[in-house]
Amino acid sequence: MRGFRSLLFLGILFFNTYLISAQSSGSYRFIYQFTFQRDTSDVNSKSKETYFLDVFKDHSTFVGTNKLRMDKMIDSLSKVMEARFAGSGSMVNMMRANVPSTGYTIYKYPDNTINYQSSVGGTLYGYKEDMTIDWEIIDSTDTYSSYNCQLATTQYGGRDWTAWFTTDIPVPNGPYKFMGLPGLIVKMQDSKDQCLFELTEVGTIGIEEQPVPKAEKISKADLVRMTENVLNKPVSAILGSLPAGVNLNMVNMRDQNGNQITMEDIEKRRQEVMRKNNNRIELN
Repeated sequence: MRGFRSLLFLGILFFNTYLISAQSSGSYRFIYQFTFQRDTSDVNSKSKETYFLDVFKDHSTFVGTNKLRMDKMIDSLSKVMEARFAGSGSMVNMMRANVPSTGYTIYKYPDNTINYQSSVGGTLYGYKEDMTIDWEIIDSTDTYSSYNCQLATTQYGGRDWTAWFTTDIPVPNGPYKFMGLPGLIVKMQDSKDQCLFELTEVGTIGIEEQPVPKAEKISKADLVRMTENVLNKPVSAILGSLPAGVNLNMVNMRDQNGNQITMEDIEKRRQEVMRKNNNRIELN
């Protein structure tokens, strides 16, 4: 334990020096590829997404490209709908209220706390969590992506995790909520082989600071429950919340062959998609 604390102290010392040098040209960006098995019963259901870990002076931010794209798309769609419905905000509010979470942003701080934020029903919610992790550093080394790495293990969210970190990049940070090792996490995966984070690129961005949005405080359990409720909301309930005077023909949908899709078809397809997306990073 004493050796670990010494390594961690040196890591934090180098981390501060590392950040100071980075501020002259911006902040550091570490890019990870996340491979995730969406269906627990199908090993072929794995998908990949790119995530950004941006390290600023007083905090770091972890966010995925899918969320960034969805947020941009919803903002653009909102503007179109506002113009189409003569500036009425009711249609836009209905849309935002029924859109499930587009993803999450994690704000991480040097005291090992995180601020997890996600929008549900058009409202930005957030909870704080202490991520002081009980790491076990193992006397096992390897080379990954040209970095000299050492193995560490921990348990979190109902999963057993292994992490390969490198003191070549003395930043005590990593993907998702993980941090606190005396070097950057280069590769991290769970024992079920359902979650895999891999560092793919190291660079800088021309931003020295990034404000943390204000979010409505909520418990972690309540945020999970609210997100699941929106995901499980039937299509009929969503369409039933359309503002008065809006013709349902406006929301008629067609498949790729131009055939009209009924509400029952839409609901069946939604249920099938949900059935095949039954996995979560955190199991408890």
